[in-house]
Amino acid sequence: MSAGSRVVLSTFSLAGVPAGAASEPAGLAALSPAWIDAEVPGTVASSLRRAKQWSWDDRRDFDAEDFWYRTTFASGEARGSERSEPSLPPTYLVFHGLATLCDVFLNGEKILTSENAFQREEVEISAKLLPENELYLRFRSLGSALAARRPRPRWKTRLASHQQLRWFRTSLLGRMPSWSPRPAGVGPYREVILEERPGFTAVARDVASRVDGADGVVRVRLVVAPAPGVTLASATLHVGAESCVLSVSPGVDGTVVLEGEARVPDAPLWWPHTHGSQPLFDVRVDAGGTTLDLGRTGFRTITVDTEGERFSLHVNGVPVFCRGGCWTPPDVVSLVSSPDELARTLGLVRRAGMNAIRVGGTMVYEPDAFHALCDELGILVIQDVMLANFDYPDADAAFMASLSREVRTLLDRLALSPSLAVVCGGSEVEQQASMMGVDRALFRSRIFSEVIPEIVRERRPDVAYVPNSPSGGALPFLSNAGLAHYYGVGAYLRPIEDVRRADVKFASECLAFACVPETVAIEELLADGQAPAHHPRWKERVPRDNGSGWDFEDVRDHYVKELYGLDPMRLRYADVERYLALGRVVVGELMAATFAEWRRPGSSCRGGLVFLLRDLWPGAGWGLLDSAGRPKSGFHYLARALQPVSVVLSDEGLNGLYVHALNETSGELAARLRVTLYRAGHVRVAEHLAPIAVPARGHASVHVEAVLGFYDTTYAYRFGPPVTDLVLASLETEDGTVLAESVHFPVGLPRERDADLGTTARATARGDGSFDLVVASQRFAHAVAIDVPGFAPDDAYFHVRPGGERTTVLRPVGKATSPRGVVYPVNAASATNITVG
Repeated sequence: MSAGSRVVLSTFSLAGVPAGAASEPAGLAALSPAWIDAEVPGTVASSLRRAKQWSWDDRRDFDAEDFWYRTTFASGEARGSERSEPSLPPTYLVFHGLATLCDVFLNGEKILTSENAFQREEVEISAKLLPENELYLRFRSLGSALAARRPRPRWKTRLASHQQLRWFRTSLLGRMPSWSPRPAGVGPYREVILEERPGFTAVARDVASRVDGADGVVRVRLVVAPAPGVTLASATLHVGAESCVLSVSPGVDGTVVLEGEARVPDAPLWWPHTHGSQPLFDVRVDAGGTTLDLGRTGFRTITVDTEGERFSLHVNGVPVFCRGGCWTPPDVVSLVSSPDELARTLGLVRRAGMNAIRVGGTMVYEPDAFHALCDELGILVIQDVMLANFDYPDADAAFMASLSREVRTLLDRLALSPSLAVVCGGSEVEQQASMMGVDRALFRSRIFSEVIPEIVRERRPDVAYVPNSPSGGALPFLSNAGLAHYYGVGAYLRPIEDVRRADVKFASECLAFACVPETVAIEELLADGQAPAHHPRWKERVPRDNGSGWDFEDVRDHYVKELYGLDPMRLRYADVERYLALGRVVVGELMAATFAEWRRPGSSCRGGLVFLLRDLWPGAGWGLLDSAGRPKSGFHYLARALQPVSVVLSDEGLNGLYVHALNETSGELAARLRVTLYRAGHVRVAEHLAPIAVPARGHASVHVEAVLGFYDTTYAYRFGPPVTDLVLASLETEDGTVLAESVHFPVGLPRERDADLGTTARATARGDGSFDLVVASQRFAHAVAIDVPGFAPDDAYFHVRPGGERTTVLRPVGKATSPRGVVYPVNAASATNITVG
């Protein structure tokens, strides 16, 4: 907003009282509630957590009570006793997120009632200020409001804790007991700000950027209210180094309209990081001695190819294979996304070669800092409206007005963000209806077919819109059209061949497994003597579908049995560490194989987003990262499989084995392709090494048998025992530096553990507290796990070719100064100690 005094109010106290016990601050005194220091921004649960009055084992229902927050602030003698003096600037209270039913009292007077957890609210309080001010926030019991009688839905969801939640604009986090942990978010989870605006206040804005030929254009139309004594005679729009004079004309009720557009000649285009750079331009308006910062923008075009029921996102006319994960708040208790944690997590996303994030309809809208980082890092955003699973009351005027205002506010906030690529009406609304046999006419309400798309056309015509995730095809949940939620490999226990058979066009969710975290996370969750798998605390946190007789640990165990031929139950009895190790590797192998198939030239798939990027709470959740943001095995596998320069091995059965070299960068890749066949983990059978040229944003393919001769590299013909059980393909520079590598097992994953792989691991100090770890092996080392207390590896679960070595970096995350730990190939009989020096 405009320049002036801006104070973030964060020093609050918090008290809980029975629902309806007090309706205004004066009534609280008789209740004598116990006040504690509150965490603002944050939730009731995060404040109690900080006071050590709540933990994950606590079953307290925060929707069942009323919660009060209070604080005081000074406004100064002049601004209190002489508030009506016209020269003083207007003062506003701004609330960026109040969850969910909230009454706001200033000096005993109710100044705001908010019933939308996603809506930014502001109140001018200039005339209400005293030298010392009391601010109270009353968060009314959502549970009491849910008890009121309302019209029944046309169909019911099985996933939420209460059918009447469909009437309330709040997050379903903490309210979907099948997979979302308590607590429900209650409280001021976004900033509360006291703000003076001495120049002007923007009461309406219409801001947009676009590509026009070779130029970038930013257009603005602002309706502003000048502060008392301020005259707006001129205004200037600045876009980077370019500027233009805006027209200034009178509006209604004393407002002023500022309008015009600035042009950036030969503007460089913004790209997802896998395909190019991310040039950004600061945008601001100067008027009446005040600067209005509108943020930054980048210039790009977004189109979608839907021919043949495809869903292919094109950026600047180039088709982009989108890959990444479905976002969760870094701290599901507070719902706060701190700038540091956002930067760390999104930095991991970029490092892993991921170029897309979906913010799903069961979550919360992320703050401006999230979108600014996605702009900066080149990460595309698929943004759901916070609607999921319900038959929403689209005939209720009050509900629709609140929802429409919410969507307009969101898109106004993201008006210039180049990373916003797709707006999605919501999550699994159409799927829920269709799976329950509801008449097709009820699949999609006018919310998704009329109201939201009209707002998107009005506010962000440069982005794509889809009515729901999933949607498209004969039934919304089928995978061969539009956006799909693909869990064939995963929940539905399909073999890896199903990835091709399903003919997925774009998986906006996929590959949910109960992903085993690393040892440090297990030790934080379970006390000494408590084992994973069947300890109640562990089992409670394994995600499941509501009403099912299985959970996602059963899914993972199924694939351990299929890929390793072992009985997971017996393995868990005999060797729980081996059970967990194989579970980690199987998840990684399936994820890498799925994306290799989808990125293969000729695949119909143009994107895949893993559900989820990060666990909601400690345990074996769906996340590629654990709840503390530490990578799990699937993350490491995908970080190698998703790079813009990659190599894919494709088993075509009787047609043999193909190597596909992929290059998404803007320049041609000149490299060497090495394909090596091994037997018994170390015997080299054959090798091909030759130059390869991969065009910019293209691929080059090589048939292995065409260059090596017939070795039955897919073991499809089976004339006797297999000639090779391991195929390694790599792209290398002239000096042998490996740019990308892939592995194929013609007869399946290595099942036997070798007593002596000849593995060594040496760590050498880098001078910044981190260490280079070099892992070498005489025989093939598969899925090398790294366990070093106090350090985190940049890469893990990699393989080491026979007679080769791999280097990763160990970075300190604790008090340890020397990496004392082990590396453990999954096909080794024992771990290898790390030596330092």
